[in-house]
Formats: sequence, structure tokens, C-alpha cells
Amino acid sequence: MPLINQTDLSNTHYDIREAGYWDAASLDGEMNRVYDICVGCRLCWNLCPSFPALFDPFDAQGSEKQAAAEREGRVAAGSAATETGELPAGRHAREASPEAEFVGDVTELSQAEKWRVVDLCYQCKLCEAVCPYTPADEHDFQLDFPRLMLRAAAQRTRQSGQRLSDKFLANTDASGRLGTALAPLSNLANSIRPFRFLMDKALGISRHRKLPTFHRKTFAKRFKRHARRTPDPANSAGKAVIFATCYTNANDPEVGMAAAEVLAHNEVTVRAASQHCCGAPYLSSGDFDGFRRQALPNVEELAQWVDEGYQIVVTGPPTCSMTLRQDYAYLSDGNAEFSEKIAKVAGNTLDISQYLMRLHAEGRLKTDFVRSLGTINYHLPCHLKAQKSGYKSRDLLRLVPDTKVTMVDKCSGMDGGWGMKSENFAESMKVAAKLVDALSGKSAAATCSDCTLAGMQIAQASGSSIRPQHPIRMIHQAYGLDERTSKREETVGT
Repeated sequence: MPLINQTDLSNTHYDIREAGYWDAASLDGEMNRVYDICVGCRLCWNLCPSFPALFDPFDAQGSEKQAAAEREGRVAAGSAATETGELPAGRHAREASPEAEFVGDVTELSQAEKWRVVDLCYQCKLCEAVCPYTPADEHDFQLDFPRLMLRAAAQRTRQSGQRLSDKFLANTDASGRLGTALAPLSNLANSIRPFRFLMDKALGISRHRKLPTFHRKTFAKRFKRHARRTPDPANSAGKAVIFATCYTNANDPEVGMAAAEVLAHNEVTVRAASQHCCGAPYLSSGDFDGFRRQALPNVEELAQWVDEGYQIVVTGPPTCSMTLRQDYAYLSDGNAEFSEKIAKVAGNTLDISQYLMRLHAEGRLKTDFVRSLGTINYHLPCHLKAQKSGYKSRDLLRLVPDTKVTMVDKCSGMDGGWGMKSENFAESMKVAAKLVDALSGKSAAATCSDCTLAGMQIAQASGSSIRPQHPIRMIHQAYGLDERTSKREETVGT
């Protein structure tokens, strides 16, 4: 087998404007190079299903080669391969010992085996955080596994078109509008087995997946009423525009409203951006054209808010803040003015807990909490960890008196649309089971996660025995704002 030059970057293309990015032969060469590095490292063996899908067939090759050599009588049965450290200096392993040939070869993996790795990648980006060979580490390998997987998905989408499940899952704005307009009938339909069976067969959405609840009173509607009855503070502690995300708007408006009321309690001037999906579902399938169409209005609007002195505060899944902060860079087209807008959005986007901890660092966060929260298990979402922004929600919760926070750092295996698909449901639940075991092993009064989709996954994987809340809802409770909201809604009606 030919040796792969692991420092040959001739096929390492991560800019979608480069012709090489879309070249199939170049992609295959880069897959071989990166896979060869990964099988020799294996730090990521337990992070997600993609890496076992790479390592297992590679190791099976070695076992088959040894079995063949034993059948041919070239080596004794059960002999172990010579360790690299035992080889004479200056000689290749296969020249020094026949047993050393019993290793796999990534170039001998079938196309199905190579692409199985791509299919199982749900862009958690945990590998990027632990990999020692990345561009951020200034390593010669310049290895970026998530971007390679995205490149592969993009080539397949361009060549074969989007699968129906990807089209359906990407258009969250349309499904949100329909689902909220028809609620509660839409929620009832999602619980009917024959309807779910048809969704499974027609759209590829697993009939076993519990789907998010649609709310007729969306965050956008609730915030308008909130804005009418909540005057701007006389001495503002800051200016924040909430990017609530499509999920918060349609499926979890309580999170958005908790954020708005906590910000108002801290005398922050609060506005809400127009509700458009950030575009992440398009990016997941490598549909860069759809991603661009979806993201451009957000860039234009959010950059204008920044120009007016507002900080962009994301209240939904951390995937959305990561998309605004990191992935909008894919939209850059060489236009200096537009690139500046992208940079403005990226540089001024924070998750809600990050924003509140920034207020705390500046001495402007109120700590007039009226209720302790007890012992909390805090799940750290992958896409917050990937942003390397620290543990702001954990630190925020610890500001509440008589509150103990235990952090659990394991992936939920959901990643939005990936975990919704029929072909991924079983793998998704396998990953979630490890997280549920970790949470179940730590006694707590409550569980929370910044990722509402991860919370939905945990609830299903635990049989509803664990039902996480978003940290901002717990802070809302600690301030006693939930009681004020309930009394106000009893007075004016909902």
C-alpha cells in the first residue's frame, strides 16, 4: 500500500469559492489523508458515531490480513504485530516484520465505508476542540474534520440534490408558521401514529421521534405585548436585541420571554429582531445556496442593530449563536462592505448567559434573587463548548445563593435535524443514553441545558424522568419573575 503524505495540503480546500473545493477527486484525496491521520491518533474514538464508523472497518482490514497470512502459513496463528518501537531505525515496518503489515489501509476502504463516516457526522464539533492537528494549533496537518465533512456533504448535495428530509427540515420558518397557525391541531397530528408513519415514509422523519410542541402565541407575538407594557429604563444598563431563533419563536417562547424579562429587570433596553432561521439546517446538508438565501436578511438586519449600539443576544440553541459567530464567514464574497457586516454580527453576538455574565463583570447585573435553586445538573451543549466561550450559564447559576451546580459534559446526540431523521434515530438515542446515565448518576433538584433541542432529547431518552429547563428560565425563577408574570397574565388574560 502506498504511504500517504500527511502533510500534503494540495487537496485541503475549506473555502467554497475555490474550484478545488468542489472537485470530487480532490475530496477523495483529502478524505484519505485526514482518515489516515485519524486512525493513527484516535483521540476522538468515543465522541460521536463517525469515528467508530471509520476505525472499525479499518481494523477489520488488519484482522483479515492477519487471518490470510495465517492461512498461507507466513506467520504463526495468533502472532501479534511488531510494535513500531521495536523496529530497526531507518527501516519501514513492513520491511522489518511480516506481522507489521496487519494494519488497515484507508485507501482500501469502500466508498460506502468512507461516506458512512460523513453520514454519521452531525457537526457537534467536539473533535475540533480536542484535535491537536488543527489550523488553530498551527499544526502542519491543518486538519479540520467538521469542515471536511461539510465539504463532502456539499459536494453530494450539489451533485445529487437535497434529500426530501433535508429540504423539509431546513425550511423551519415555513414549518414554524404552519405549525403555530394550526396549533393545537398540529401538535395533535404529530402524536397520531398513522400520521407519523406517513411522515416517516414520505419525509424521512422518524416516527419514533417526539417532535417539538408548536405554540400559537409565538415569542414574536408575546414580545410585542411585553414591549407595549414595559417602558425602556431611564438609565439603561445596556442595549440588547434578542435573536430568539426559529425554535424559540415557534416551539419554546417561554425561553425568549424569560430572557426578555430578565434583561428588563436588569434595566437593559430590549428589542427583538425579525424572526428568521439562522440558516444552520441548510448548512447541515451542505446547501450553501439555501444557507446564503436564508442568512443574508439576518446579516443585513443584525448589522444595522449593531450600528445602533445593540448587542445581539441569542436565546435559542447554541447552534444558532455559533452560526452567527462562525459560520456566516462562509457568506463572504470578497465584497469589503458585506464582509464588514458579517464581522460586526460575529463580533457582537452572545448567548443570553454570556451577556448577563458580561453585565456581572461590569458590576451591572442585579443579584436581588429571592429564591434559591438547590442542586442543579447543568448539561454543557456541544455547540457552546465548540465556541470556547467558557461556562457562563454554570457561573450565572452559581450567583444565586444556596445553589449548587454540577456540570455534565456529554453530547446529547440530537443536533436538530440529524436526530430527527429515520436513519439516524437509533444512533442518536445511543449517544443520548450515555448522557442520561451521567445525569441520572448525579442527584439534583433540577436539570438544565442551554440547548432546548438537547433538553427535548434528554426528556425522550430518559422516558421523561429528566426534563431539562433552559438556564435563563431558572434565573427568571430565582428573581421571582415567574410569579409576577403569572399574576399579570391572570389579570390581563392570555
